[in-house]
Amino acid sequence: MAKDEHSVVGFLEKLITNSYEQAKEELKEVQKLSAEPLQSFDTAYYSELLKKEKYDIDEEVYRAYFEQRNVVNGMFKFLNKLFGISFKQITEDLWHEKAFSYDLYVEDKLRARLYLDLEARESKRGGAWMHNFQTHCTNEDGDEQLASAFIVCNFPASSDTNASLLRHDDVVTLFHEMGHAIHHLLSNINENEVSGVNGVEWDAVEFPSQFLENFAYEPKVLKLFATHHETNEIISDEMITKLVRSKNFLSASAMLRQLEFSIFDFKLHSKIYQGDEVQNLLDSIRKKTSLIKTASYNKFQNGFAHIFAGGYAAGYYSYKWAEVLSADAFFSVVDEGIFDSTTAKKYLDIVLQGGGAKSMDTLFQELMGRKANPDNLLRLNGIFK
Repeated sequence: MAKDEHSVVGFLEKLITNSYEQAKEELKEVQKLSAEPLQSFDTAYYSELLKKEKYDIDEEVYRAYFEQRNVVNGMFKFLNKLFGISFKQITEDLWHEKAFSYDLYVEDKLRARLYLDLEARESKRGGAWMHNFQTHCTNEDGDEQLASAFIVCNFPASSDTNASLLRHDDVVTLFHEMGHAIHHLLSNINENEVSGVNGVEWDAVEFPSQFLENFAYEPKVLKLFATHHETNEIISDEMITKLVRSKNFLSASAMLRQLEFSIFDFKLHSKIYQGDEVQNLLDSIRKKTSLIKTASYNKFQNGFAHIFAGGYAAGYYSYKWAEVLSADAFFSVVDEGIFDSTTAKKYLDIVLQGGGAKSMDTLFQELMGRKANPDNLLRLNGIFK
């Protein structure tokens, strides 16, 4: 979506300006816990002490409210309320007994099939991801080919005696991957190469996943499925408030760090840097983004794999670029009322069904009637100018 270098650098530097003062206040709060001036290698330790002091979230207590099947079924219920889509589990032989498949319907019309393989097991690749089996298209015989996709995670394994209880971070991960999945599955584009997630710009492809994951913190959404797996007690407002507040703990400081990575990656690809020039470039960026001087022996750049791996070369900025889109659309839905939102219906019709046939810049302006507002990214992160 970004048209030129100036668009990217200007966008990132404006976020630095809007985050810097709050990050300074956050550092002062961390500094109060240390008798000595903080060094760069101290901040993680004292930040963790401060987080425990302020929020004291016991992960094990929360896990009891996030039994895996409840979460999955609740997520489907949420998507039905938000978009009017529905999922029906089907019985078929799959690659593992813990894998499940669902048919996806829109207004009672079969549109796609989703596969879930969510539990960790021996020899299974780690991490979480969505990938497609088939893209919606018209085949060479002129027949409609329905889409299919799978979500793979590594959540705690269930057994006959133990339920699979998730961390809230796992819930966010599931919502994130489901955002990718429905972006692919709900496409109504007939050309394979620009249907679903195919052909979507690199700096926009995370928009639907980030958009959906934001709802994993919304009280109305959590209360659809966050019930204690033994007592059926619904998660309390106090517990939800703690989750939301802890999400934005030291958020301005985290923002500056991500912006440092983004600008370094982007500028490193703008011309040839050799020898000490690489370190000098990073040091010059840190003058704007680092509140504590980084130790001279730190060679972060030598292990920053995104510079050359995974397709992110000169594209690390895309995390924040897409997050602006997702935050803007998310707050439009929330401010209208999650389950009464006209923006949500338009999002289904324009973004999810639109695939990569048009630029996301065009689709987003069709959705919102304007360009994206970066201020909503600050709002999402609890950063106030």
